[in-house]
Amino acid sequence: DETYPTELLKIEWTMGRTGILTPVAVFKPVDIDGSTVERANLHNLSVLKNTLHGRGWQGQKIEVFKANMIIPQIASAEEDDERTKYYFMKPALCPICKNPTSVKQENDSEFLFCDNPNCEGKLINRLDHFCGKKGLDIRGLSKATLEKLIDWGWVVNILSLYELHKYRFLWIQKPGFGPKSVDNILAAIEATKTTATFPAFISALGIPLIGGVQAKELSKHFAGWFEFIHAVESNFDFSTLSGFGTVKSESILNFDYTEAIELAKLLISVCIVPIEDKGVETPKVCEGLTFVITGSLHEYKNRAELTSIIELLGGKVIGSISKNTKYLINKDSTSESTKNVAAKRLGIPIITEAEFISKFIEK
Repeated sequence: DETYPTELLKIEWTMGRTGILTPVAVFKPVDIDGSTVERANLHNLSVLKNTLHGRGWQGQKIEVFKANMIIPQIASAEEDDERTKYYFMKPALCPICKNPTSVKQENDSEFLFCDNPNCEGKLINRLDHFCGKKGLDIRGLSKATLEKLIDWGWVVNILSLYELHKYRFLWIQKPGFGPKSVDNILAAIEATKTTATFPAFISALGIPLIGGVQAKELSKHFAGWFEFIHAVESNFDFSTLSGFGTVKSESILNFDYTEAIELAKLLISVCIVPIEDKGVETPKVCEGLTFVITGSLHEYKNRAELTSIIELLGGKVIGSISKNTKYLINKDSTSESTKNVAAKRLGIPIITEAEFISKFIEK
């Protein structure tokens, strides 16, 4: 990938639902492949140190590029020559709640955490995940709406969502809302009590390392919430399940289920999984196969959904073409895109979504 020179301006810190503060490099805008780029995710403290030669400083010369022509990244950075500079320090206080932060080691990487369990940044991201497409998909509860509900003091945790009907009279008078929009949101929340599936609920909880694919796998072994939480309380070894190792097992066992237990009492549908769904082993027809996905999709909502299907079938999805890639999924096999050219050069088959479904889903 071609690199472009620019200068580092500052480091911003964003928060995830588990309290990890992620560094984001902000630099002078640069045009790459027809779009203006001025930010790049640095992922964690270790990546920041390795990429910027320690702390980084204002005005540091860097080279940036778009990985796979999509994701902005820093390729290299000017080394420190010990001149007086404005160095960027990791925040000692959380930029959101102003409480202390701490550094924790996970595997070979260092991460910066906010130590405040009640940090508003954690809450908004937990709520956004719970209500989003990777959770219960509650229509109308966008991140902007959730932020307003928190600001008004009506939402202090996920359980608060199911008490919002108490504020309907006040809510419909707020700017940007009205009886119809508020009633639609309240109806969508209420509907989850009988329509939320067990795997969607597990995914919505935000257990670290446990997403949609792992949640579906859990639903094959546990007939709903009661069986699952009993397994947790009994210290069940989840590493014995397909696709789960020691790290995922520990993540499940160490998660705080206090709020989840109360939520499950409201969501009747998550307690029972239809018997016909339990114990049905998904055939691993993609076992050992590596895929790359590019271009727009039509059969699936997005790349995340198709990736989940491939992983459920035992396959693996990576971001770039290599000699180990088995298939490139692209609707246009005749285009001269970077990935198509690389696939053709290596003799890798280019298949459409329809061909993927015919070959691996309907076989």
